[in-house]
Amino acid sequence: MLGSLLKRVFGARSGAAAVDQSWLAQTMLLRQRGLNTEVVARCEVALALSPDQVDVLKLLAAGLFAQGKTSEGIRQLRLAIDIAPSADAHIQLGGVLATTGDFDGALASYRSAVVQQPRSIAAWHTLAALLKALARYDEAEECCDAGLRLDSSHAGLKYTQSTILFEQARLEEAITAARESLAIEPDNPAAHSALLRMLSYSDAQEPAATFREHQAWAARHARALETSALPHPNLADPARRLRVGFVSPYIHKHAVTFFLESVIEHHDRAQLDIVLYADVARPDEYSARLQAHGAHWRKTIDLDHAELADLVRKDAIDILVDLSGHTTNNRLLAFARKPAPIQVNWLGFPSTTGMPSMDYRITDAYCDPPGLTEHLNSETLVRLPGIYMAWRPPDGTPEVEPLPALTNRCVTFGTFHSAFKITPTISALWSRILQRVPGSRLRVMAVSGVSAERHMRAMFTGCGIRAEQLEILPRLSFEVYLAAYGQVDIALDTYPYHGATTTCFSLWMGLPVVVLAGTSHASRADVSMLNNVGLPQLIAQTGDAYVDIAAGLAQNLPQLAILRANLRGMMARSPNADGRACALNLERAFREMWISWCTRQA
Repeated sequence: MLGSLLKRVFGARSGAAAVDQSWLAQTMLLRQRGLNTEVVARCEVALALSPDQVDVLKLLAAGLFAQGKTSEGIRQLRLAIDIAPSADAHIQLGGVLATTGDFDGALASYRSAVVQQPRSIAAWHTLAALLKALARYDEAEECCDAGLRLDSSHAGLKYTQSTILFEQARLEEAITAARESLAIEPDNPAAHSALLRMLSYSDAQEPAATFREHQAWAARHARALETSALPHPNLADPARRLRVGFVSPYIHKHAVTFFLESVIEHHDRAQLDIVLYADVARPDEYSARLQAHGAHWRKTIDLDHAELADLVRKDAIDILVDLSGHTTNNRLLAFARKPAPIQVNWLGFPSTTGMPSMDYRITDAYCDPPGLTEHLNSETLVRLPGIYMAWRPPDGTPEVEPLPALTNRCVTFGTFHSAFKITPTISALWSRILQRVPGSRLRVMAVSGVSAERHMRAMFTGCGIRAEQLEILPRLSFEVYLAAYGQVDIALDTYPYHGATTTCFSLWMGLPVVVLAGTSHASRADVSMLNNVGLPQLIAQTGDAYVDIAAGLAQNLPQLAILRANLRGMMARSPNADGRACALNLERAFREMWISWCTRQA
């Protein structure tokens, strides 16, 4: 039996000690076609003849990985490395170990790749990317610098460098690096989306200019796909049950799910059949709850954009909802293929996609007052009554702590946002607040790494904030993060990109939030939050008013303590947390969109 198999695989060469390039090419072709069972069988036969063939061991490992036999694949790959260490084998092993959650092992493999071949751009790049994913930004930046010293025109390294600078709150440097990456590789849609996301946080950008950048993204990356989109065979019955799909990589314990869950829970199953297209590697209890609320689950993380679009068409989705916009790992190029008759942007990104194939964007009249922001959107704006989303507090939130200022004898202001939301505009206003409130101090969260803290301290020092007034904390575990709210008296919102999720947490934990309103959705999200919770007096239209409101809260501690004690109840009773009402309003909006589409078909 073995002899006949050897003969079939190797022909007249069945007694040869090692495979040749022709055999390798044939096996790699089978691998590319996804015929992994045959790949594994061929490799096992070849290794029976000669077990020390490194290229065959690597192919065998790849075939085993594709079959889900990860442990066996890792064993074969380690054998190949023991025989002939190489940078590419260490990189391959590091990538597999990272997917299993063995980040220490992955880092060791990537570092071995750098040692094995210190002039390998791929080795430096993969190491930088993993360090960045683990929030070890200083080390990640050093790896990017090392790689760029070898090749200053490497677009991938420039892109990764830009995302690291962004996470360190060095926003304008990040934007510059992102533009440099795109100048080298202009057809990279992910890098281009990253630039758009960065621009939305910058206080140096005009909203109209940022909108033109979104249109440029659509023109370069989406237009060709949009013009070749196929018609839709969906039955144009305005009264029938609708199939609605939601697309996101964040359908797990994530800020997006804190707003999505109550809508999924309260949807009318007689009116909507919901499908979740989840780019989720490790579903969790939040993923399971969404399915328990009647949503169908489609694992899409292994599908490319075209395959995802084909799946949506096969599922006969009537309305497809994007929950990502231009955030990381978005699926906008699937939407560009127009797999559903109606496509909607909601929740995950407070701005336009720039794409004509995205029909609507869900908002409300506070975030997008009629006549103010239409010119900043390629989509038609659909304003839900009250608020356009409803927040559900995550499990296990602690009770509201008494006002810290009553025992600390000083007022503590705090910001709970990611560091990249803190701009020179808002830091200057925070400095003025501290000057107005004697003895006050500022707690700043989520500043990770030496470089990021150095940048943040320099920015605040330049605004006049003394070192003893400033406490900078790194990223915290979720539980410690929630507990940190109990040590702050007043929350200060960022500008021009509001908090939204962090504002919900602040209100829930008893902290009033001072907000500066702008002229774009991103700078008006918390205008909606505060109006809906009944605190419009905390919304400032100017920087001077922002300082006055914050200082006024700090000067009346008894009143502040009363507000703190009542805020959770106010939040719970408000439209901000009314998932049932939001689900009903969203369903009505979907039905109106559908009726409009049916009318156009007729």
